[in-house]
Amino acid sequence: MRTFLCLILFSAIVLSPGMADQTFVPPAVTSAGDAYIPYQNQIVTDGLFVLDVGISEAGKIQQIEALRNPGSMVEAAKVSLRGWKFHPASEDGKPTTSRLTVAFLQPPTIYIGIRAVPPKDFVPVIPSDQPGSEFVPVGILSFDYSDYPLNSVAWGSVVLQVTVGSVGDVKDVSVLHPMAGFNDFALHALKRWRFRAATFQGKPVTSKTVVAFIFQTPRGHSGR
Repeated sequence: MRTFLCLILFSAIVLSPGMADQTFVPPAVTSAGDAYIPYQNQIVTDGLFVLDVGISEAGKIQQIEALRNPGSMVEAAKVSLRGWKFHPASEDGKPTTSRLTVAFLQPPTIYIGIRAVPPKDFVPVIPSDQPGSEFVPVGILSFDYSDYPLNSVAWGSVVLQVTVGSVGDVKDVSVLHPMAGFNDFALHALKRWRFRAATFQGKPVTSKTVVAFIFQTPRGHSGR
């Protein structure tokens, strides 16, 4: 009898209002179009730009902050983003405002047979805490460019949604926007990326981030 009463008392303490574990589900992209970036005639030495996207309770973009902007291509990325669809985050089963890290990777001007490499002085991109938000999205610790398939002159993008675990490991990858003949190149390049896990209330959690690999025809091909 005493044991039974202790169990009831323990349950009442653990499950009392305000003390139960909160269930937080991070936001996600449900559909994405082509990540269009205008072709650059000048040499671009670094093509990774990262955006911190605020998502409302209705799954709409509230604001977009550039976390890394090595050039003048962020505005084009924002145009692409506004055509995407998002599923909002939820807390205890109710939609809530949140944030999502989205990376666009445009290769530097390259020539046939030459592979682009990331800068040696790359500084990890870590989203900051924001007032009123208990969630900090995924950070990027390192990245790498994709190879370009031989004998191709196509250009476009492959958009991947990456599930990043609580220790920064890649749990799953889904293709939001495919490109025939290029998907495997983007997936292979993603294996060389390293992430920092998102956090909720200061603790690492499983979350999602999106990476758009932009492919442009290497110089040396006719028409480019």
